[in-house]
Formats: sequence, C-alpha cells, structure tokens
Amino acid sequence: MSAYFDSQPAADVITRMTEGFQSWFEIDLDAIGHNIDQARERTGGEIVPCVKSNAYGHGVVPVVAYMMGKGIKRVLVAKLHEALQLREAGLDVGIISIDPLFSDAQYSTVVEQEITQTIYQSEPARKLNEAAEKLEKTIGIWIKIDTGLGRVGVRWNEADDFIEEVSKLKNLRIEGIFSTMSENDELDRKQVQRMLDAEVTANAKGIDVGTKSIASSNSLFHNDYTYLDATRPGLMLLGFYPEDGDKGHGIVLRQSLCWKARVEHVKFIETGESLTYSRRFVAERRTRVGTVHVGYYDGFPRGLTQKGKVRVGDEIKPVLGTVSVNHFLVDLTGTDVQIGDIVEPISRTGENDALSVANTAGIMTYSLGNALNMLTPRVYTMKGVPVAVTRPKLVAE
Repeated sequence: MSAYFDSQPAADVITRMTEGFQSWFEIDLDAIGHNIDQARERTGGEIVPCVKSNAYGHGVVPVVAYMMGKGIKRVLVAKLHEALQLREAGLDVGIISIDPLFSDAQYSTVVEQEITQTIYQSEPARKLNEAAEKLEKTIGIWIKIDTGLGRVGVRWNEADDFIEEVSKLKNLRIEGIFSTMSENDELDRKQVQRMLDAEVTANAKGIDVGTKSIASSNSLFHNDYTYLDATRPGLMLLGFYPEDGDKGHGIVLRQSLCWKARVEHVKFIETGESLTYSRRFVAERRTRVGTVHVGYYDGFPRGLTQKGKVRVGDEIKPVLGTVSVNHFLVDLTGTDVQIGDIVEPISRTGENDALSVANTAGIMTYSLGNALNMLTPRVYTMKGVPVAVTRPKLVAE
C-alpha cells in the first residue's frame, strides 16, 4: 500500500466519520483493480488510464494512488489542476496533461512538476522549450494528431513536418504521439493508419516518436486493431459500462461506486394527497414516504423524476415525484426504515446500478459520473475495509 494510504485515518476512524455523513460515495478499489486486469488481458499493452474530471467523479488522488499499486506508470488528465493535485499528494506517477497553457507561469509549473504536456502547435512548443531551458531541464511531451475527429491536434497531413520541427527543440523530449477515435469504423481504420504513417515517416528521419496511442474505452471493447502501444481507457476502469452495447464483448466490469444516503424524514400520506412540485405524485393508497437529502445538486439526475429506483435494504423502491435540487422522496411502504437509516441511490448491481440509472434518466454514464458533486464525501475500501476518505471539513466530527 502506498504512502498515500499510510497517511489516511485508521479504518475505525473513517467508519465513525461516516456516522455524520448525510450521503457519501463508497469506492471499492479492488473493483478498479479487477477492471485494470481485464483491460490488460484484452490489450496486452500498456494501460494509460484517463482519470480526467476527478476520475469521472470517483476522486482522482485516491484512485491514482491505488492504480500505482497496480503497476500503472502513467495517467492522463484534462486539467492542469488535476495534475497538480496528484503532485501535491506526493504521487510521482507519470502525468500526461491535455490542458492548454496560456501563461508563462503555467509553462514553468509544467516543467517544474515534470508534467508531460500535450503539444500540437508551434508557439506552445516554443514557449515550453524556453521554460525548460530557463530551468535547465528537458521535459517530455506527447504530440496530439488530429487524424479525423476534428477537435484538436495537428492535422494528420501536416503532422510529419510538425514532428520534425518539434524534434529540433533541444529541451523537449517526444515521448508519444496520440489521437482520438471518431467511433465510426470506416474513419477509425483510416485514423489508425494515419498514426502508423506518421511513425514511419518520423523514423525515416531518425525521429523516435515513442508511444503510439489512439484507443479509449470504446475501442478497447470493440476494435482490437486500435490498441497500438498503449490504450487510454477511462470510465470503464471505474466499472461503468459506457453503453449497453459494451456488455458481452469479453470484458466483465465490476462497478466500484456505490452511493449511500441517510433518510432524513419519514411520514405517511393518505390517498389523494400529493407530493412535490406541480403535484407530480398523487397517492393512490396510504403511502409511507421517506425524504432523502440528495438531489440534482449532488448528482442524482433530475431525469429520475417519477422514474428513479432506489435500493432500500433488499428491495428496490420507486422515487416519488420530483427530484429537486437537494431532495428526493422514496416509497418506504412495507419497510421499517427509520430516520438515519441508509438507502442506496446508486447500487453496484441490480436495477439501480450506474448504467440502469443513466438509462432511466436518459443520460450517458459519462454524464452521471461527471455530475457527482466533488464536495460529497468519498470513502475508499480494499477487501471491504476503509482505507481512505476525502470530504469537506465538517462543523463537528
């Protein structure tokens, strides 16, 4: 276990902390380890996890600290502040950042913190080289090639000249070239070939482009011709299937996240009484109702209004009425649940697992993960034992 986990509170202390949590996300790190193993078995190459957006809501620092223990050498982030979070936590993992840089201070920070910067334009390459020269360092870069998606990157038919140009900057070290798939099979195959062609041309000029990478989660499930030297799976490593169609392709994921929340209020309403805005729920019978202090501010999708399902003990119970900013209501009829008892807005398996919740709400699992509020506490477990916690400072603990 890494020094990061050694610095965390003891398991019994973390357990006592949860007694004051209105809701929290519980992350099973062993499930992430299982998913990494699945990805490795499928590709046979390096796995460079994409841990952007706070590791898709799962918490970037504890997740990466665990991944390092699983042999992960490099991760990719979308924002410079994510890279700095990892460095501030003392994690010496290789970090590839795709965040654009706009200030001299940012260029210097990237060099000082030994962050591998994405480069695809001449001016940023020059500025990064100057910053590295001033600090008497050589800094690694990954060159982004736009092979067809059309978002960012040096255009594929201009990549040869650009790679040659950058290779002449003495304080930059090309460590990789990468691209992003369009997820259209005809174009995808052309994109992969354009990456391979770029390497061949560079090699003919005596330039080593390092790691070639183009495959993310979708390609890892469906297109083995995209694997190249390294793949960049993201959400799937956390155990969320991006889409229903990703199941049944030889990769069995284990969802790492479970959302737990305490019941705030319990009451009965009579036949004909209504609940929530616009009388969206009208009782057809005497109903026992629980209020949970979780809403779409916390990441419980508003699209679950009148449709959501919540695990209550061994049962699945419906959401009643509107999901509001800070609350939702759940049918507790037939249960003995009391104030302070725990229900699960998202479970690891069953009718309210992440994919089912996203489908019911009419959103992608990517959107579900990205919307999980960063201020909600997260508890991390190994073999069922709490090993880490992240949370805002509470008034009393």
